[in-house]
Amino acid sequence: MRRRSLAAFPILATLAGADALAQPRPILRVTGRIDGAERDFSLASLEALGMLDLATRTTWTGPDVLQFSGVPLATLLRACGATGQSLRIHALNDYAVNVPVADAADNAALLATRQAGAPLRIRDRGPIWLIYPWSARPELDAPVFRDRAIWQIRQIDVA
Repeated sequence: MRRRSLAAFPILATLAGADALAQPRPILRVTGRIDGAERDFSLASLEALGMLDLATRTTWTGPDVLQFSGVPLATLLRACGATGQSLRIHALNDYAVNVPVADAADNAALLATRQAGAPLRIRDRGPIWLIYPWSARPELDAPVFRDRAIWQIRQIDVA
């Protein structure tokens, strides 16, 4: 039996291509103690939860104050119905950190997805970087919070 590619059927190829384009690639998975099953978010669906801007300097980017935009961690946790007390956040390279859920509200942790309006690229600590308002709240500019500022986030496990 001879196999034919979708190219032999232009309408099917167009429909398959359109369907593939309609399904944005997930950049974040949330698992654990949440409502329902694990949740996957594309950049668009994550940002649709509600964006905030944050101007802050970071230890990793030099002395200049940079403009970040992203979704407050508290907003994501609320949207997922998170009921745990701690988070295990994983990076693309399998590095992981533990972050108390309390950081979401008490310390205004932000899941930054953009810098100066442009999506964070993997080489620029993207697609998601957990940051804190270090410039506005100097008490957060401490090793414990810098250690939690994980970048290249791919998954959050709620425990």
